[in-house]
Parts: sequence; structure tokens; C-alpha cells
Amino acid sequence: MTINILSVVIGVLVGMVLMGLIVWFTMPSLMLIKRRSTHDYEGALTILKETLRKNQDWQLLLVNDYQERTAAFARLEKVCSLSVCNPRYAGKILGDDANRGVTAIMPPAIGVYEDKKGQVYISLLNVKLLGMMFGGTIAKVMKMAGTDLNEVVDAAIKK
Repeated sequence: MTINILSVVIGVLVGMVLMGLIVWFTMPSLMLIKRRSTHDYEGALTILKETLRKNQDWQLLLVNDYQERTAAFARLEKVCSLSVCNPRYAGKILGDDANRGVTAIMPPAIGVYEDKKGQVYISLLNVKLLGMMFGGTIAKVMKMAGTDLNEVVDAAIKK
């Protein structure tokens, strides 16, 4: 009887460790969406800005040029992030005091960068998956935001 209980406890602990390792190693690839663009850096950036401008609910708040910001410390290839906001979605989330802690991860951003080989990539946080971890209103709104942002990125991926 003692051996059976010990076997169950060891089995559960091994299962928990394995699950933890699986989550640890797969989470980065699930949380960060990275897609290769068929456009050059400036072209991808222009398409993203135009697509955001055409979408009445999304606003481009800031283009953060990391080449410029880090020039005193590093020489980088072309790399920037676009901070974007959907006031309608933000209002739904932030209307409830209990949800306001997520301001630490707002606004979402879209990264655009060129690697050393000259290939352009667009990256963004998987806000749909992140929202699921919070549940409730945050999950519902972040699911919609994720769908919208993926559509914006799609425009800059294809020719």
C-alpha cells in the first residue's frame, strides 16, 4: 500500500516537472508572433502605418526607432516598434478598476526589424493568448485586439 502511494506521488511530481518544462520551452514561441515580410523595411513600415491609419479604431501613438535611441551604445540594423492603441478596446478593459493592472502591458506594439541578412520581420505579442490568462473582459477584448493586429500585420507580410 505504501509503495502504491509513493509511486503515485512520484508520478505526479514527475508529471508536474515535465509539464513545467514543456511550458517553459514552448511559451516563448507561443507568446511572440514573428512573421517574415516580403517587403523591405521601409515598405513594411509604410504599409503598417497606412493600414493603421485606414482603420478608424486603431491609432499609431509612437514609432520607436531603436537604431536612433541606441546609437551611443550599439550599431543596429533597422529596428523599430510601433506603439498602437484602440481607445474603444482600452476603454472596455480599463472601465473596471480590477482590470487596470494591465496598463503595464498597454499599449500593444508591433515590431519591425531587418536582420543581418537583410530579411525583414514583423513581430507582436500574442495578445489573444495573453488575454486568456486573465479571463473575463480582458480575454474578450484582447481576443478582438489580437484578431485586428494580425490583420494589420497580414497587410505588411504579403505583396
